[in-house]
Amino acid sequence: MPDGALEHLKREGRIVVVGASLAGLRAAETLRDKGFAGSLTMIGDEPYEPYDRPPLSKQVLLGRAGAERTALPRRREIDAVWRLGVPAAGLDMAARRVKLADGDEVPYDRLLIATGVRARPWPNEAEAELEGVFVLRTRDDGAALARRLDAGPRRVLVVGAGFTGSEIASACRERGLEVTVAERGDAPLVGALGGVVGAVAAELQRENGVDLRTGIMVTALEGDATGESAPRTSPTAPPWSATSSSSRSAPSATPSGCPDPGSAPVRAASPATRAAGPSTSAASSPTTSSSRATSRAPRTRCSGTSSCPWSTGATPSPRRRPRPTTCSARAPTGAPTSGCRRSGPPSSG
Repeated sequence: MPDGALEHLKREGRIVVVGASLAGLRAAETLRDKGFAGSLTMIGDEPYEPYDRPPLSKQVLLGRAGAERTALPRRREIDAVWRLGVPAAGLDMAARRVKLADGDEVPYDRLLIATGVRARPWPNEAEAELEGVFVLRTRDDGAALARRLDAGPRRVLVVGAGFTGSEIASACRERGLEVTVAERGDAPLVGALGGVVGAVAAELQRENGVDLRTGIMVTALEGDATGESAPRTSPTAPPWSATSSSSRSAPSATPSGCPDPGSAPVRAASPATRAAGPSTSAASSPTTSSSRATSRAPRTRCSGTSSCPWSTGATPSPRRRPRPTTCSARAPTGAPTSGCRRSGPPSSG
């Protein structure tokens, strides 16, 4: 770019950042640091300005901080126009316009797509509606799951023992809640940190009272009218009242403000059903009411080298690198699990 055109862009150009999370915020701050004085627009699909995601599976679940107190610190003012709560749905490169889901369009001279990843949903939409199934990725997810844990579910099942799933399990144990973790790998964190560290993590979890089941694939969540559930392969297993599902996350395929890593969707149960309950991550817990409450609570079917008599239910959050999986039709959309196989391309965000 000729020096004159670059100077004009810095003075009067229009830069649009799609993705109002950590990467988008830091990019906007850097643009201002480097002397960009033109128009800056931040687009995000959540209604909140950039916030920190790691506390959602730590301090927020432990009740030490509210989800609303996770805003990211600002290095400087960025003087931006914020378009929040409406995802970017398309891109007209010829006209240089970002199309929003509400029909509006935002013109740009330069565009930065910083959408990151999103929680990969459970493939069966009906099962995603079950009581007590949660995914943990967003601020709202963290707040909903924390409320469920406050209600004191008798058991929590976490599907997936990655970083987020392990942190959910740790928070449950610190709260005095019984928790089972179902992991299809040989040990927690194997994919990210290897077998040696995974073996140490497994020992630590078990020493701290986590019922860790490895070599397990969760193939379905099923509900009944009682609001309690048990693994289908283990009719004698005690029911669990909370479920948190954690399957890997998928890259966003369209310009929409997507959450940072370490979360999954969450579904809550009503007091009547006592079904409580997500990287892609999901977490669920029972005993509190939900606008999406139904008469059924989740039950898990699983297969693998371990038996499935879990005494709790919860699934963790999505991971950054998606891997192809094939899920039975019984696995819920919106409650990904690392104990689930899914087929087809990664979800778009």
